[in-house]
Amino acid sequence: MISVDQLVAIPSLGLRYLAGESGGTRLVTWAHACDLPDPWLWFESGDLVMTTGGGLPDTPAEQSEWMAHLIDSQVSALVIARGPGTPEVAPALLDVARERRFPVLSASFDLQFVTLARTVIESAVESERQRLATITRLYDVYWQSLHARGSFGDRISTLEGTTGWALEVRDHDAGGEVVVSGRLALHQRTVDQDSLPERVNIPIPGAGDVVLTARAGRNPVNDRPLLQHVGGLIALELEHHAAERDRLRASGQDLLLGLLDETITLAAVWPELRHRGMPDATAIACWSPGESAVLHHESIHRQVCLQQYAPLLLPSGTMLMGLVPRDLELLATISAKLGPDCAVGVSTALTANSSVAEAARQAQLAVARAHEQGQTVNVYGDDRDDVSFLPRSIEDTRTLVRRVLGPLITHDKDNEGSLLESVRVFLRNDGAWQKSADELNIHRQTLVYRLRRVEQLTGLKPTSTEGSAMLWLTLSGAERAKLSLDDLLE
Repeated sequence: MISVDQLVAIPSLGLRYLAGESGGTRLVTWAHACDLPDPWLWFESGDLVMTTGGGLPDTPAEQSEWMAHLIDSQVSALVIARGPGTPEVAPALLDVARERRFPVLSASFDLQFVTLARTVIESAVESERQRLATITRLYDVYWQSLHARGSFGDRISTLEGTTGWALEVRDHDAGGEVVVSGRLALHQRTVDQDSLPERVNIPIPGAGDVVLTARAGRNPVNDRPLLQHVGGLIALELEHHAAERDRLRASGQDLLLGLLDETITLAAVWPELRHRGMPDATAIACWSPGESAVLHHESIHRQVCLQQYAPLLLPSGTMLMGLVPRDLELLATISAKLGPDCAVGVSTALTANSSVAEAARQAQLAVARAHEQGQTVNVYGDDRDDVSFLPRSIEDTRTLVRRVLGPLITHDKDNEGSLLESVRVFLRNDGAWQKSADELNIHRQTLVYRLRRVEQLTGLKPTSTEGSAMLWLTLSGAERAKLSLDDLLE
């Protein structure tokens, strides 16, 4: 489309600026003549208003108000070719136009408005023809790029070459993080940002708060409808990408379930992990919220930070388990997106022969440790030199539980008894007999009998310092390691 400056540059039209020359880059979409006192009711955004001045008010104050109304209607410019008997153009009118950078042009009364209108209309028609050609070329080159099986960034770069704009896709939900950039946009990031032209943003339909940003490169960004076509192409790509991420998450959940119940071996899944962007070190991670918190994991697999990966994710109660790249910075970023008080525990690095179930227990132990120490990330085994009364490994805990609580577990299984629960409640209540009996819904003397039986089976007296300490240590270790006491003796 033609700009106001380009119209002024045509000698045969005889146009000159009265005010608002700084707004000369405005584009003109159409042109109409009007001498009515309320032209703003009859024009659309981008139109050029042509008048002989017959609709201008008489007083400067009224002309000033008239000018403000016209500018508010989003027209591109005003051309005044004063006819006989029309009011003089007041300086107050020009002051308003100058203040708001709105072009006001003067023309000879002899100028045939049809000539000016024809110039604008021919420009608009030619612009539309060029836009259609460009849109056709956009779809052609994008289709060819898809068939070439390049990256998303390669396709954005292809669109940059067609439009002459520097293009980026940004996710405002993620604080303006860049989802993908073209090569021209990447180059512009290396230069002085203050010297770059202003960004033009348009929302990408159906993609949440994701926007397409364009900056002038070879061409100025002055064709918003064309930019919206580019946004439509990118919306299709993002929708396809999101559907693929959803599919990978669903299949990844099934794989992780199989790995945890050991119906699938990690060696069998190894090629799939490479396909999911995890060819190097991997681990099991366990994300756990703070007290009374909830993990917002439903769309975590679509986050920008995971666009290079497709981890295996599985909700487990209030926690989220994952087979993920062993990248602690990435895992901490995921924690922040899952919830404000979320922590993550990380297992030792996995190998093709690792037990995923054992690694999951390590991750659960590590995340419990993270919450105890107020950490965001805790790696299993990294804090072995820290003083603690609880066992440091899953195997140490399992051995301790079998040695100390084994006789109680066996007794309760064989006799449908409640010795283990009785000890747990008694210790939790700091040895308060009546309170513990009430909680267990038994007579106080029955609790006395049960704890005597515990002493007979384990050699530990729950009412003594040594006995209560050892029993508490074992129960706490088993709870932190997420061990199922019923399965320990199988």
